[in-house]
Amino acid sequence: MIDRSCPARASRHQNGFTLLEVMVALTITAMVLGSLFALATGSKQLAFRSNQSLTTAVEARAAVNFAFLQNEYGDVEAAIDNDRLTIRGEDYLDPVERKTQPNTLKLQHFEVIDEETDERIEGVRWIKLELPE
Repeated sequence: MIDRSCPARASRHQNGFTLLEVMVALTITAMVLGSLFALATGSKQLAFRSNQSLTTAVEARAAVNFAFLQNEYGDVEAAIDNDRLTIRGEDYLDPVERKTQPNTLKLQHFEVIDEETDERIEGVRWIKLELPE
């Protein structure tokens, strides 16, 4: 027969977790959740920086593309309203001597300058002349 009056024997047969086991499980859960939140925050910051970088690259590409165009005066002007990028038309390149016919096009050097980072994108474009040279 089992003596039920002894409390020491009854406690050994109880099912459940001790306070220490619950605290360890909560600590492990908190560490896993904290690392997941840090990973999500890092991914969000990376996506934001990638979006900024892509926007900057698209704006610079638009400025370069527009620099290839010319207005009626042959000057270079901005394609988009952007205070950050400046387009400057530089000197004309030396003309190539032609023996066959006069040249109606001339090469012009241009620069697109990023005012914030002082980066420069250089290029050459064709300018159509009013009168052949």
